Amino acid sequence: MLTLYLDCDGVILDTINKSYQMLKDNGITDPFQIQEFYRNLDWNKLIIEAGEIDNSIIKIRKLIDSGLFNIKILTHVNSNNESTAKITYFNKVLPGVEVITILKGIEKADFVNPKGAILVDDFLPNLDYWEIQGGIAVKFSDSGKESQYITITNLLDLLNINFKYKKKVMQ
Repeated sequence: MLTLYLDCDGVILDTINKSYQMLKDNGITDPFQIQEFYRNLDWNKLIIEAGEIDNSIIKIRKLIDSGLFNIKILTHVNSNNESTAKITYFNKVLPGVEVITILKGIEKADFVNPKGAILVDDFLPNLDYWEIQGGIAVKFSDSGKESQYITITNLLDLLNINFKYKKKVMQ
């Protein structure tokens, strides 16, 4: 069984688009103010208002049912408030799936062992470093824009990728 790490924001939940709109609506452009905005944000409310991307929770359950992956959610956070909100949410909708929160600024591949594990993320720098550290990088793109990595637009696309071959090539 392959370890599959799923990013939260921009892959499972539409919190990025929603929060960017909130920043725009409030005229927040200064980097310090943006940082404070994310630290003080009501993440419980944002998660509910933003919602899932393309029925992601149902699709994650189907990935679990496939028996092919040991699924974990690996997400950057700006605050304890955000970490608590995400863990609480996922414990309700995906009980039994481990949620790993990492303070923004720490590399995902430095926090967990990426060797031979898959990371699905929408942020290319996370994928770049993941692959350098021996992991398998998969770009999630809701627009379908191609990248240098395997690119998916639907989490169920993961069922059609031969990761065992990819893992052997990378070793």
